Amino acid sequence: MVNPIYGSYWYPNYWLAGYLLNPLAPSYPYQAINPIPVGQEALWVNNWTRQQSSLLASTLTSLSNYARQLWEASQPLQLSTNNNVFLQRAATSSAPNAVTAQAEPGATLATYAISISQIATAQQNLGLSLSSTSAAGLAAGTYTFTLQVGGKTYTISFTVNAGDTNQTVLNNMAQAINASGAPVTAQVATDIVAGTSRLVLTANNTGTSNAFTLTDVTGNAVAYTGANTVSVAAANASYTLNGVPYTSQSNTIYLDNRKLRLNLLGTVTNATITVTPNIQAISNAINNFVTAYNNLVTFTAQNSQYINPELLFSLKQSYSYQAANLTAIGITQNPDGTLAVNQTALTSALQNNLGLVETAFSGINGLAVTAGLKAHQVFTSPLSSFANPLPQLNTTYLSSYNWWGLLNTTSLWALLLPPGQLLNRLV
Repeated sequence: MVNPIYGSYWYPNYWLAGYLLNPLAPSYPYQAINPIPVGQEALWVNNWTRQQSSLLASTLTSLSNYARQLWEASQPLQLSTNNNVFLQRAATSSAPNAVTAQAEPGATLATYAISISQIATAQQNLGLSLSSTSAAGLAAGTYTFTLQVGGKTYTISFTVNAGDTNQTVLNNMAQAINASGAPVTAQVATDIVAGTSRLVLTANNTGTSNAFTLTDVTGNAVAYTGANTVSVAAANASYTLNGVPYTSQSNTIYLDNRKLRLNLLGTVTNATITVTPNIQAISNAINNFVTAYNNLVTFTAQNSQYINPELLFSLKQSYSYQAANLTAIGITQNPDGTLAVNQTALTSALQNNLGLVETAFSGINGLAVTAGLKAHQVFTSPLSSFANPLPQLNTTYLSSYNWWGLLNTTSLWALLLPPGQLLNRLV
């Protein structure tokens, strides 16, 4: 078994302690060992190994998150994606008070000349002004009239009760029109100062095909209220586009297979609509990508003890494939592998040489393509795929106690001390 302790040293049996703790120790039967430093070292190793495993797992999880962010930032810069910014368009008008435009992705890059002589209008009827609180000049009973619009006839009825005021009759008539489903909206406009009210009927849609008429069927409610009095006639838009005349029931005009929408707001002569690449969207996408790229490169470099160095090398290498083109558009690589953006040079390239920008990021071996693929590989692979092996400890007494935790603290003390000795030493 184990010999008694003399002073601060104890003399373990070779087979129980010396062999278990140091299999390569010379084969002599007794070896002086101080148990307190050994125990302290065991406790330190135990804590160190647990901490390293936890830090490794945390680092690899963060690495995966940074890689996902880079992959997501690379998507708008790749030609194969639906949200490819190189297909995004900006449409500008030389006369935004008269006509505006919105372009869909992939719209043809072009300039349109437009003149507008008439915008489309919706019919509006303004009824007679009646005293709001006076008794209505309609006998009690049910009144029926028709409302014709867009080739369809709506039959509408409402009730007048004895003693109803003009305000009440107008409100009930407006409610009946709105409940009929006809594409006409009825309101009662009241002048509080004058004490009068009148019906206001407005077509829901512009153009002559949406003009409407009201006709009494039972009673004379339409005639009494003047509901069929047109104040604004329905009209179609009239304009020329690149010299060709057109008319439209609506003020919304679609061109280029509905990829370009014009909104007519007023009359104008010789205005222009220009469709260009969305330079701002592309610039924003590039800057977002550079930020995500730099975050991943920096994190990988700062945690090189946990992350395989091949990853950092691959990320830096992805720049080299298009280094000349990237430098030409204002994207340079710092000594630490991160990227820097010269915004002035980038804006100039976007305005004057968009094809070069597209090649640098989205062409063969483009930066967004190669770095995006590497980032995708990182966050879709098992965490251990890009881990560095943890370093082994070189301890004097615990050569067999490595970072995998082959010996724990309890086992160590059980080997070092006779039964009860740990308690005696502490007391």
